[in-house]
This record gives sequence, structure tokens and C-alpha cells, in this order.
Amino acid sequence: MNFLTLYSDGGYPEGIPFDKPIVRFYALFILIGALLALAISNYRAYKEGYDATFFNMVFLIAFPCGIIGARIWHVIASWSQEYANAPFYHVFEIWRGGLAIQGGAIGGILAGVLFVFFARKGMPILKATDLAVPTILIAQAIGRWGNFFNSEVFGHAVSLEAWSFLPGFITNNMTGDMSSSITIPSSGIAAPLFLVEGLINIMFYFVITEGLKAAEGKYYKDGDQSFSYFIAYGIVRLILEPLRNPAFIMGEENGDKSTYNSMLMAIAFIIIGVILIIANHLFRYLYAKKILVLPAYFEKYLASRRVIKKTEASKHENSNSKDDLTFDDEKIKALEEKFKNEQDQQK
Repeated sequence: MNFLTLYSDGGYPEGIPFDKPIVRFYALFILIGALLALAISNYRAYKEGYDATFFNMVFLIAFPCGIIGARIWHVIASWSQEYANAPFYHVFEIWRGGLAIQGGAIGGILAGVLFVFFARKGMPILKATDLAVPTILIAQAIGRWGNFFNSEVFGHAVSLEAWSFLPGFITNNMTGDMSSSITIPSSGIAAPLFLVEGLINIMFYFVITEGLKAAEGKYYKDGDQSFSYFIAYGIVRLILEPLRNPAFIMGEENGDKSTYNSMLMAIAFIIIGVILIIANHLFRYLYAKKILVLPAYFEKYLASRRVIKKTEASKHENSNSKDDLTFDDEKIKALEEKFKNEQDQQK
């Protein structure tokens, strides 16, 4: 059976096996996106001097928590539509669909941060989040293909001619038979917002990971990449939500009201991201000027000291890798100063 030419009434199959799916493509693409994000996070950590498997354990905690968060967000947002008058056990039927990326991102990030805080003693929290959080955009870009196979999250009707550059296997799944909940003219298709959003997410990933440091220069601080994710997510939602077909807008049954709520949520994400970046810079400035006094256990999370210590320890042939993970604040401060002086001399 040629998968790319398989198309009849209900669109492409929703999983494997094709006739009676056991593994849904929706779940499969979410998993592929998450694993790709993990691989990129580990690669970025390795380039910074950390272990190449640093995020493996973090992933095992954060990924299921992200799924739970995504489900909780969806259930709350769609309560009146889908769950208020249904048996309560429907809340747990995740295999029927219903995940919201907003809740998934928040749940996964919070779980990952807590794990790093308690299980990676001395690891700079904001450095860790900077290495991992932007890769969520890549996971989202891949995961959106699950919406393609589910025939959901598409835009308003557009001319097929305007999107003729797309492969047929994509346009075939966005015709009038794609969903009983919307009507598409015979000469048109539903705008492939899942594809547009995926491309924008990839663009924002490179803007955050490659362009942010260049734009901020010496003012760049650890944490800026993580907080910029919220801004990027809000902008994407702000652009695409008005283009989404009301049948696929999560929330109230009234499409206009759902759009309005979605726009407010997008603006809220942007504002939160901006506030966090400002707070990040302000707190660091006040701390450097000794105006802000932090608890001793929290100070070590403001600086990327592990890389500095690892660099110094690597100069000694018999350095103990286990000892490299311990922290002596006074010794590390001295190493920081020495390392900084060496860098200045090299310049």
C-alpha cells in the first residue's frame, strides 16, 4: 500500500496499522519531536563543556510531566465543550486526542527545572534551561505534523492555486472531506497552518539560539534564551490564531469569543517573557552592585561556574571527575578571577 497516495473520504490513516491504528501518528510525531529536541539539547550541552547525555534523565522526568500538563490545559480550556456533560473518566482518555502545547511547555519546563535544581547540585539553572527550552520550538514544529494526520488545526479556506507549490500528499488531506465540522469549496483547501507554524517555530529557534547573543552583545545573560521562548510562542499564536478555522479553536463554542481569548493568551505569553528578561537583567545588575543580597545556596546558580572549574581541572592530569562536580564557593571565585585574567591576556 502506497501511503502517499492513500486517500479516501476520511483522509490518510491515523496510525499504524492503517486499518485499525494501535500507534497513532499524532503521538508518534510528538515523540519524534521530543526526542529530536532532546538530541539537540544534549548536543548544545556538549558544546558548552557538559556531558553529552546531560539531559537524558531530565527528559525522562520532563516529557511525561509535559504530557500531563498538556492534557490538563486542554481539559480546562475545553471543559464546557467536551467534558462538562460527559462521564468524568473521559478526562483521562488521552488516546482520543486533546493536548495543548501551552500546558505541555509549562509542565515540562517546570518539571525539568525542579529536577535540575534538586538532582544537579551546582548546575546553573538558567544555563540549563537555555540549552533545552528553545529546542521545544523544534519539537513543536515536528509535533504539528500530528495535526496533519488528525485532520485538525487548519486555517480558513484558501485557493488551491495559491498553494499549488505544496506536494499533493499535503493538499489532498485538506479538501472538503477533511472534516465534517468545516466546509471547504471544491476549488480550495484549508490553509495548512500546521506547516506554516512549524516553519515559523524553526525560524524562531535559530533567532533565539544564534541571533540573541549577537543582538544583545555584552548585555546577554543566561536565561534570556529561555524567556525569549515565551515571547516567540506568543508572537506565533498572535499571528496564526486569527487565521485558524474557528472549528479548531480551543475554548468557548462561540468562535469569536474563542479567538478573543486565544489572542489574550498570546499577548500574556509575550508580556510574561518580556517581564522575565527585564527581571533577569535587573536582578543580576543589583546583585553585581551588591544592592541585592541572595541566600548563599542560590548564589551559585547565577554564574556558569562548572565550565570554568572544568576548564581549570582539565589542566591537571590526575583531576578527579567526581570531585569536578563538587563546589567550593571560595575556590571557584578564585578560579573565576584567574580564568578571566587569562582570557583578558589572550585578547
